[in-house]
Amino acid sequence: MLQNPVKGAVMAATIHDVARDAQVSIATVSRVLAGNYPVAAATRERVLASVDALNYAANPNARRLRGAAPSPVAVLLGSITGPSFAALAQGVEREARMLDRICLIGVTGGDAERELELVEAMRRQQASAIILPGGYWQSTEHRARMEQYADLLAREGSRLVLAGNRTLPGHAESIISIRYDNHGGANRVAGRLAAAGHRRALLLPGPFASDTARERLDAFRSAFDVQPDAELLVRESESFDREPSKAAVLDVLDELVPAGGLPPFTAIVCGTDQMAAGVLEALRERGLRCPEDISVTGFDDIPSARDLNPALTTVRVPYEEMGALAVRLALDEAPESHRALLETHVIDRASVAPPRNN
Repeated sequence: MLQNPVKGAVMAATIHDVARDAQVSIATVSRVLAGNYPVAAATRERVLASVDALNYAANPNARRLRGAAPSPVAVLLGSITGPSFAALAQGVEREARMLDRICLIGVTGGDAERELELVEAMRRQQASAIILPGGYWQSTEHRARMEQYADLLAREGSRLVLAGNRTLPGHAESIISIRYDNHGGANRVAGRLAAAGHRRALLLPGPFASDTARERLDAFRSAFDVQPDAELLVRESESFDREPSKAAVLDVLDELVPAGGLPPFTAIVCGTDQMAAGVLEALRERGLRCPEDISVTGFDDIPSARDLNPALTTVRVPYEEMGALAVRLALDEAPESHRALLETHVIDRASVAPPRNN
């Protein structure tokens, strides 16, 4: 028996236990549960009896054989109000509905322990797929415990789906991994500023603990590296949200800009659109105009990006498509690939112009 990675409780039986109890091969158990291979009636009944005796009914395929309702899919969001999370959840729900599945939603609040607790709760709800958006593991322990869950869910006939930039190397067959071109999108949007003539920029990628933010920062820098006279200032924000980013920019302006003067940079490259919204508010509070004094870019292309003043140049990430694809791949018993990479695109709007005095 396996131990519960969260609380140390005894786990349900695995497919290996069922095969041993029914005195058949693991392949035979898989064929019985899949229901699409010819298996002798007596063997099939023996396997299903072992499934029941060992409480292996958590396997969604076994439940379908009993005529039960299709098992749900689950998505765990860092925030229920975050626009990118909401778009991904919309894609999950839409695809689940098309496949006659219920969609369960859990909110982690960005807490690693809560995320693990919710994975266990959704496993006990017999979810066919547990979808985790996000860009980083909060600790080595968090990652190690999720690796245990990835393997456990695969043994039970479910799937852990990483929808974002988190990875679990060495567990490629246990998980579905759907990424988007984070580096390419960040490089291209910063390249818009370099192409417009900007050489002095403030880079605000987000929290440095985030793999997503660090990758975007590397991409921002590489876009300006082709300019030998580029001068880049980097500041961290506590999160990818509006208020911490506003505070970070106000601190920079208070530190570097003399009363009535202009900043020593002509562009601010933000890690998210929400961060850009906070930056635009900070600039207005200091009497600075966008894009006349400072050009600003974002990342995500959330619905409100076009409604900001000015409308925001940003990177479109296909979050809704990612959510739908997560469901399709997780429910496909034999997907062509366990990995997918989605394209990102720069959306040009009014927040970028040539630098002042250029």
